[in-house]
Amino acid sequence: MANRGKAKTDRRVRDRVAELAAARDRLDADEAERRRREDDAFKQYAYADADADRVVAERDAALAELAAQRERVSEAAATRLDEIEQRRGEILAELNRSGRKADDLAAMFGIAVKRVRSLLRQGRPPAGAAGPATAPQARAAEDGATPTATAAESTVALATVPAAQGPEREIG
Repeated sequence: MANRGKAKTDRRVRDRVAELAAARDRLDADEAERRRREDDAFKQYAYADADADRVVAERDAALAELAAQRERVSEAAATRLDEIEQRRGEILAELNRSGRKADDLAAMFGIAVKRVRSLLRQGRPPAGAAGPATAPQARAAEDGATPTATAAESTVALATVPAAQGPEREIG
């Protein structure tokens, strides 16, 4: 009978080993499935990373182009505004040469007298350039000298008054 008990025990051990092996196989299959799902998730995440890198690169390139375009537009506008400002100065200088004082021009155009004077200085021809015969008297009137002053007095007044006042700055 001892053999029968041993055979029965051996059979139970084999059955238990088979149960444990089957459980292990189920766990291994579940583990394999989990790993497959993880591998798919890793692949999707890697694609998302690549997409994010591409979007960031596109954004940075577009922003760089916009910054360059902004700079080009700003420079072009500044150049055009400088040209317009020069034209304004020339127009004011012409009106000044025709006898209008800086105060009158400021009142007419609604700009500060300091700004008018600054524009008049910019609109004047360079020193030594031939201008109309009335220019020294008109300039003298703008600088505060009397229109009846002699040409020599007007020249002295022009040479000393702006230097004494110093450069004027436009605010705003």
